[in-house]
Amino acid sequence: MALGALLTDALRAPSGEVAVDARVWPRSLRAQCPGARLRESWVGEGAAFARYTSPGGALFLKYLPAGWRDRRAAQRLARETTYLRDLAPGCPVPHAPLLHAARSPERPLAHLLMRDLTDGTTGWGFFTDDAAREEGLRDVVRLLAALHAYWAGPGRAALSGEWVWRPEHVANRHHVRGLLDDSRVLALPAAQRDALLDAAQALPVLLRDAPVWTLVHGDIHAGQVLWSRADGTPVLIDYGQVHPSVPGEDLAHLLALRLDAGERARLGGELRAVYADALAQAGLPLSPAALRAQERAGLALNLLSTARQTLRQKAAGSGGVAEALARAAQVWSNDTAT
Repeated sequence: MALGALLTDALRAPSGEVAVDARVWPRSLRAQCPGARLRESWVGEGAAFARYTSPGGALFLKYLPAGWRDRRAAQRLARETTYLRDLAPGCPVPHAPLLHAARSPERPLAHLLMRDLTDGTTGWGFFTDDAAREEGLRDVVRLLAALHAYWAGPGRAALSGEWVWRPEHVANRHHVRGLLDDSRVLALPAAQRDALLDAAQALPVLLRDAPVWTLVHGDIHAGQVLWSRADGTPVLIDYGQVHPSVPGEDLAHLLALRLDAGERARLGGELRAVYADALAQAGLPLSPAALRAQERAGLALNLLSTARQTLRQKAAGSGGVAEALARAAQVWSNDTAT
């Protein structure tokens, strides 16, 4: 973190356009929510977070701290803001309402303020036995089905610009020639390298065979869901990586990257069935063959995007998501062999 950037952001915090400190809000935010009092704050991997009480109710702030210059993190907050402001209100999937957002035109800084659902919900850690956790995973795939069916159907008319799926662009971005020209790819362990090149080679046909598209969450796992204490309703959170894609991208991410091999073997079939049933009930019935094509295409996308992220973070000196890459490559290879 550059000292100059830190000092600049700290000095501008009270009068600036974006929040960069949990205790010092910019004028626009103070005017929107007067009387807010900090309860707790912490810094995560890609953003900082704070919870507040206020006369208008509990508040949750997501922001980039003073001194950060992470353009990708700022883009994620901007994307989440756009989704929550413009699209989420029309979608039947429960979410935390957006109350205020801002982005600096000069610096890669942004914030969004939402209703804090913490006191009225529980998270994944609340489940204390396998049966409860398995039912929680069923809720996760039901939420995915509701999200996917809506944006593939009734919500499609609201999607334009960056929210429209362009499979040719995606296939070109992951073209095998680019991978073969990348010395970092060739230096990967042989199993990962071969899986990656195989997925890139197969991707155009896989996308052709999975024509249904929607908006996907992009980073789905059990920690992205809260459950209402009142009635158990699940709420989907953290939309920083929402984007247009094939529905199978989310399903494959959950099954291949977020479950270990034993969980996947034990629960994969049932979770796929729950997802398919929920899709059909929400108005998007897909045949077993279509669902299989979706998951295969989604697995290729996860493998390729995880590899890009791993190589990018290695270049920055971070271990990053190497374990996720190894897992995705193993699942791809096993899936190819069956």
